[in-house]
Amino acid sequence: MNPQIQPYLPDYVSLYYVDYRDDLSEHKELLQESLNSNSLNPIHEKVLEWWDYPEGEYLKEIQQKMEDDDLEELYEENEDEIRDWLCEKDTSTPVEDLLGNTGNISMFYSLGLEVDGWHTAFMCAPWRNGSYAQDAYKIRRKLGIEKGTPEAELIDSIVRNSSGGELRIYFANELTSVLSDDPDKDFQQIHFKGKFAVAVYDSTQGGGDFEYINIDKTFPFTRDNLYTSDADKYSLEHCFGMCGDWLDESASPIFSMEKPKRTSKIVKSKNAERMAREAEYNKVFKAGGCTFGDMDYKRHRDVYYDNNNVPCGSHCPHCGTFWID
Repeated sequence: MNPQIQPYLPDYVSLYYVDYRDDLSEHKELLQESLNSNSLNPIHEKVLEWWDYPEGEYLKEIQQKMEDDDLEELYEENEDEIRDWLCEKDTSTPVEDLLGNTGNISMFYSLGLEVDGWHTAFMCAPWRNGSYAQDAYKIRRKLGIEKGTPEAELIDSIVRNSSGGELRIYFANELTSVLSDDPDKDFQQIHFKGKFAVAVYDSTQGGGDFEYINIDKTFPFTRDNLYTSDADKYSLEHCFGMCGDWLDESASPIFSMEKPKRTSKIVKSKNAERMAREAEYNKVFKAGGCTFGDMDYKRHRDVYYDNNNVPCGSHCPHCGTFWID
């Protein structure tokens, strides 16, 4: 830096101001993107978009002072270097401040087990693939819970009260606690010890059930099975109408870089496929179309109801999707 410029530079700068009311709770896609990438880089990049030209006020003040001393030409020759200096000396921490204001985030870890529910079809009696006892056994075995215990009774309740879905363990953590220090070297294990919200939940239809269950079980960790609850089309909180503190009594899992002693694997969650399908449906609808089989009324136009033909129901005249009564 030119010695003539140094006296005009401030002792320190704070380029980004984060109000105590500013947080990331409304940016669910951004939080999930950081979770997927095991990095805060997506948030850092978004901050650069939100605060466009944050050094502008400092540059303006420095330029004015130098012009007052007839050093306008010197400022113009070194403006880029001054800007770089301001960025290097910035003491603000916008990403950390935003995450601090956001606090704990509702998350879930999928165990990759899909529990089948009841099925219905026109002129057919409802049917179910497998019994309640079989599904309860699968869940107990996955969670390491003995039959006949209070926890086993809670699992029976979940199976009977849900309409099928994915086996998940819900908890609340800060985003940084589920990111490894090295984005290229991820966690190897996740250990659940304590009371957690265990759910069988169908995020596409918005139905299921959960109970707080004591668990002491270690699973292989795969980032493809870790999600923020708000990433779902219909989150469990939205379905049950719960407040943000519903996970206060739930423990936090322990993430470890140590490789599992046993070479067991966890089945990849189908949630990524569901989210990709939802994204494609939204893309088609925004382009003016709709997709056959998409059961979301909001992504169809000119839907009409027909009660003159059997079976009665609603029809989409564009793609042919039908909602039976």
